[in-house]
Parts: sequence; C-alpha cells; structure tokens
Amino acid sequence: MSERRTAKADLVDSWCWSFACDEDRRYHDTEWGVPVHDDRQMFEHLCLECLQCGLSWSYVLTRRDVFRQVFHDFEIDAVAAMGEDELAAAMEVPRLLHSPRKLRALVRNAQAAQRVRDELGSFCAYFWSWTGGRTYLYQGHQKGSIPARNGLSARVAADLKRRGFSYVGPTNVYAHLQACGIVCDHNERCPRYAFVTERFPCVRKRRDDEG
Repeated sequence: MSERRTAKADLVDSWCWSFACDEDRRYHDTEWGVPVHDDRQMFEHLCLECLQCGLSWSYVLTRRDVFRQVFHDFEIDAVAAMGEDELAAAMEVPRLLHSPRKLRALVRNAQAAQRVRDELGSFCAYFWSWTGGRTYLYQGHQKGSIPARNGLSARVAADLKRRGFSYVGPTNVYAHLQACGIVCDHNERCPRYAFVTERFPCVRKRRDDEG
C-alpha cells in the first residue's frame, strides 16, 4: 500500500481518530466526497491529484494556497493561457512544487479541459456522465474495503489520456472520483457519509461490478 493510499484510507476509515495534519481533517470534514458541480473546483481537484503523484497528500494540502496563487485559482482558461515565462517564474516561488514536468502538465490539462468543455458544455458534465449524474456507493467500501482503482476509474483514465490529459492513471482518477463525490467512500459510521447520502442522488453498486 502506497503512502498515498494510506493517507486516503486514513481519511475514510479513521475520521474519528487522527489525521496527518489539520489540513487533512479540514479537507475531510468539509470537502472530500461532496459532489462537485463547479468547473473550477472540478479542475482544481484534478490538478491536486496530478500534483500529488509520488508525494504525500498532506504535502499537497499544506501548499494548496501557493498552488492557487500561481495557477490563477485553477480557473481553466487562465491556466490554459500560461506560457513558458510564467512557468519559469513559478519555479522560483517558495514552497511550490518545483517540477517543470508537472507544472507544464497542468497547463496541458487545462487546454484539454477547454476542449472537453467546448464539446459537452461543462467540465463537470464530462465526469458526471460516467455515473448518470449520481454518486456511486459500492457495496463493502463503506466498511473499509476500498480499492486503489477499479473498472470505472480505468475506463475514465483511458478516455482522459485519449483526450490529451497527463498524470491521469486509474489510481489518480479513482482518487479524483472520490474527492469530487462521484464515488462516495466515506465510512458509513462517518457523519460525512450521511451528509452526502441524504443530500445528493446516489445509487448502490455491487462491489464485484465496480465498473
């Protein structure tokens, strides 16, 4: 189990015990798993998952303010328009992740998101089309049996890559689906499980049919 999966499993299974940092707890208690229907927010979540590759989730959350500052609060059009000079300046910003490959990937992903938005009307519409606009509740997941990826995330990842997105493997995509409430993996004992299931349209899916 990777550090990333451990961190995400902590968010799901140990909500009442301990978190790696205050940001982890705040993120879990206010954002994680809440259905997202705003393009800027959807893109931000995807960017954070891309930035997290190979790093701890806490590392990303504690630098979120810097990422927002440098990447124009993750407004898709503004990020898509970032040029090499702006990216070079970003590399000098303290506390920012200094990975030219990842920073350029965010710009390319914003440009790909623009194409998706032009095709479907919104970036959110693309992701929700995979579940018919409903949040998936996989049997067994709410008791802690959560995979790092599944059939759904594999299909979405393959389609995103075809559309020109980077850092969107099945594991990253599954984490994105969890974060944006397309899949609800809160423990059923967690108050956030009730918050999601009582307020948003959900559908139960068999765990052995996780596509």
